[in-house]
Amino acid sequence: MAKKSKLNRISNTINFAGIAVEGFNWYAYQSKNKKLLYVSMAITSVGALLDFYTALKSPKKFAKIFSTFTLASTLLSTAKRIKSLRHEP
Repeated sequence: MAKKSKLNRISNTINFAGIAVEGFNWYAYQSKNKKLLYVSMAITSVGALLDFYTALKSPKKFAKIFSTFTLASTLLSTAKRIKSLRHEP
């Protein structure tokens, strides 16, 4: 089994933290706590950036392409969520 880099482990931890915050917000507030939504989006964006950075170091083309699409979709969905949250009362 391949040895994981320290950056990859940090990325996995950040991704898990994002999922935990999102899950807590859903469980405790039915996803209506705006502060937790913003924290979750920030954590998710940082995790996607770290995943993209680690994929650039990978020799596999598929990992680079998949990570590029993941980063793009994460940033687009984050921008849409921010826009929709700002228009809510």
